Amino acid sequence: MLLVHFIRRFGGNVRFLIPDRVQDGYGLSPALVDRALACGSRLIVTVDNGIAALSGVRRARELDIHVVVTDHHLPGTELPEPYALVNPNHPDCPFPFKSTCGVGVAWYLAGVTWRVMVDAGAIPDTPVMQEYLDLVALGTVADVVPLERNNRFLVRAGLRRMRRGLARPGLQALMRVCGIEESTLTEQDFGFRLAPRLNAAGRLEDMAVGVNLLLADDLDTALPIASALDVLNKDRREIEQGMLAQAEDAVARVQSLCRADDEPAMLCILDPDGHEGVVGLVAGRLRERYHKPSIVFAPGAHGLIKGSARSVDGVHIRDFIADIAAEHPGLIHAFGGHAMAAGLSLPEGHFERFAEICAERARRTIAPELLCETILTDGEVAPEYLNMTFAQHIVDAGPWGNGFPPPLFEGEFTVLESKRVGADGKTLRMRVRPVNSRPSAALVAVTFRRDTEIPDPEEGSTVRLAYSLDINRFRGDESVQLMVRTVI
Repeated sequence: MLLVHFIRRFGGNVRFLIPDRVQDGYGLSPALVDRALACGSRLIVTVDNGIAALSGVRRARELDIHVVVTDHHLPGTELPEPYALVNPNHPDCPFPFKSTCGVGVAWYLAGVTWRVMVDAGAIPDTPVMQEYLDLVALGTVADVVPLERNNRFLVRAGLRRMRRGLARPGLQALMRVCGIEESTLTEQDFGFRLAPRLNAAGRLEDMAVGVNLLLADDLDTALPIASALDVLNKDRREIEQGMLAQAEDAVARVQSLCRADDEPAMLCILDPDGHEGVVGLVAGRLRERYHKPSIVFAPGAHGLIKGSARSVDGVHIRDFIADIAAEHPGLIHAFGGHAMAAGLSLPEGHFERFAEICAERARRTIAPELLCETILTDGEVAPEYLNMTFAQHIVDAGPWGNGFPPPLFEGEFTVLESKRVGADGKTLRMRVRPVNSRPSAALVAVTFRRDTEIPDPEEGSTVRLAYSLDINRFRGDESVQLMVRTVI
């Protein structure tokens, strides 16, 4: 979307095409190249894909169509041969910030293009690239790339613009639908409120809905689209909860047949009635609950099943899948991804064999200690620091995220009240008081983990919590809140 807006801004004639998850799969395929030719296109620019599009780029060359690949995914052993390939993870690329996400790569390409046009006298020397930082910030958090120094700079710059009311109309509309106050926007709002609604369109219907929201010129145009995305996101939640329940039942059946010391080191599940647009979310939930690499499949088009993998630290899931593909030619139709997440597709009749190979390879190659979650904390905080001032200091020190998590504290608390809340009854909400603190210092402690592995503590009991400090904002009120990671 960033490049679409940028090219149109300077008079370019551009159309966007987002591969349908069901009909087209991922990336630039020969069929998509043929569709581009039918539209009269002579240049194709990929965004966040293309590094594995060998056949698609080859088809474009046959048709004398130039291709510029912009991607950030890890390259395989064979690279496509487009007109230009822009990828920080290309073996020959000297760009130091390898964790730049897809929209970040597009932003840098647009910035260089803008500078070239300015130097050529084609456009005025008026700074414009900062206007796209809202998209870069949102995309960086949503793609869960590591927040190393440069990514933190980009996210912080985007947040600052948006807090000043400078977000594009589509994002303003989405924030309004979500009930987010612009001035208090955080990176958590990106990951848990804005991005899920934008992604819901691509998961369940057509991602073009989300793109049209971001391209909207005014709030009147954007608000109905944002409301439609909110409805889609509710549908997505229902589908996800149903698939997660099915997956957990499947895991329980496997566990019931295994000794405690012989459980599989990896979870590989096919939901024959599942929705392929939600498999990544379900895989992430399984990884979170069981702390094991997890792959979830659902039926796709053209006789394929589509899978999404999520991993744990120490298990490079893309390389794990790549090794299987190399050792068993023809087993996997296509794959790609990163160390912690990957996507793949198989002929539907190959699942059982693939699952067996995964289980055996995981047993041989994944050290047991990698499957035991170790929670490291930053120690205890004196009760007098559990206040709004200290919590705001932590928020201001962000953005926090993957590879740069917020401080995780621990401490003993007396439970004053405990109950399950939320539509699914799985959110644990407690009122607690730090041990040895004055009676008035009661705090709300919440866990949003979507499982029931944290037991309900009895009222009056003493528990040791691992938690991060947050600010709960609701209808103009602000209060300190403990975000519970686990009960120790």
